[in-house]
Amino acid sequence: MQRGLIGEVGYTYDELGGGFKYDMSYHVDLVPRNEPSINLSSELSSLSNPLINTTNLSSPKKIDTSITVGNSSLPVQSFFNSNIDSSINLSDCQISYLGSGEGGIGVGATYQLQNSRLLLGATVPIKVDTGQTIGSRKTIVSSLEYGDSSMQSNTLMAGLSEDKDNLLGSIGANAFSLSGANATTTFTALKAQKHLLDNFSLTGMATLANTNMTSPSNSFVDSASDVKSSSVALIANMKNLTDDYQLSLFVNQPNRVTAGSMAIKIASLADSNKNISQTIKHIDLESSSRQLNYGLSYRKDLNDDLAFSVKHMITNNLNHRLDSNTLHSSYIGMNYKDIKFGFATNPADSSLETELSYAITL
Repeated sequence: MQRGLIGEVGYTYDELGGGFKYDMSYHVDLVPRNEPSINLSSELSSLSNPLINTTNLSSPKKIDTSITVGNSSLPVQSFFNSNIDSSINLSDCQISYLGSGEGGIGVGATYQLQNSRLLLGATVPIKVDTGQTIGSRKTIVSSLEYGDSSMQSNTLMAGLSEDKDNLLGSIGANAFSLSGANATTTFTALKAQKHLLDNFSLTGMATLANTNMTSPSNSFVDSASDVKSSSVALIANMKNLTDDYQLSLFVNQPNRVTAGSMAIKIASLADSNKNISQTIKHIDLESSSRQLNYGLSYRKDLNDDLAFSVKHMITNNLNHRLDSNTLHSSYIGMNYKDIKFGFATNPADSSLETELSYAITL
C-alpha cells in the first residue's frame, strides 16, 4: 500500500484556510511490529512431550461432536497439528484469517470414514453476561484427512472466514481507520505428510485465499477487492538415528499478498468556497518481496529426567519488504524432572527473555 501511495498528494489546512500538500505515503507505518520470534513457553512445554508419538486417524466412533469456546474451529485445530507425529510443531505456519485464538463459540463434528475422516466446524463471536464479546471472527470450515498415520497423511481444507475492522491482520487508525469494515476470505489449504524412512519425515503445507473488504466508516479507505494471498511451509524432521534426539529443519513463507487492490479516497485542494472533492484511487497491494523464515531445532533426551533443546531462526525480507534487515532469534532450554528453565532472544532489539517453571505433583 505504501508503494501505491507514493506521489499521491494530500492537503492539510491552517486556521487561515491555506492548503499545504504532503505525500500520502507517510500515512503508512512501516515500523516492523510483528517480527517472528520463538515462543519460549511453548518450547519449554514441548520438552515434556515424548519424542515418539503418532496419531491414528481411525476411531471407534463413527460420528463425534464437540463444542469449543475461545478456540479455532475443529478442522483448523486439526490442520495445524501433525497427523503422523505430534512432536512436529506447525504453530509457526498459522495465518491471520485462521489464527489460533479466533475465539467465540464453535461447534464441530467428525465423521469417521474408511482410513480417513471428514471434519466440519463453525465459530461465531458470543457476548457473555458481563457485556464482553469473546471472539471477533466468524468461520465455517470443512476438511478431509486421508491416509495411514504410520506412512503418510494428506489433508484438504476449505472454508470461509469473516473478520471485522482489519484486512488480513492489517489495521488502520484515524483517517485510514478500518473500523466498520468486514473482510470476507475464502480459502483452500493443503497439508501433506510422509515418512520416508523409519526416522525421517517431511511435512508440506500451502494455502491460497481471496479476500474482499467492505467500506469502513468515515475513512479515506473505500474498500478492497480480489486480494489474493498465499503461504507455504516445508519441515524436515529426523529423530532417534543413533540415540534419543530430534533434529528439525524448516522454511516457511508467511501469508503474502500476491494481487489485489484497495480503493483510497483522494481529496483535492479546497476551492474558494471551501468545498473539497474526492476521487477514488485504486492502490496495488502486491508485496514488493517475499519473507522467508529459516530455522533449525535440536532436542536431546539425556535420560528419563533430563533433556535440553536449542533453536535458531533467520528471517529475510520481514513483512515481505525488500528493504528489511535480516533478523535472528535463538532459544535454549532445559528440563530436569519437574523444573524447566530457558531463555530466548528477541529479534527486534536482541533483548533476552528468561523463564523458570516448576510443576508440583500432588
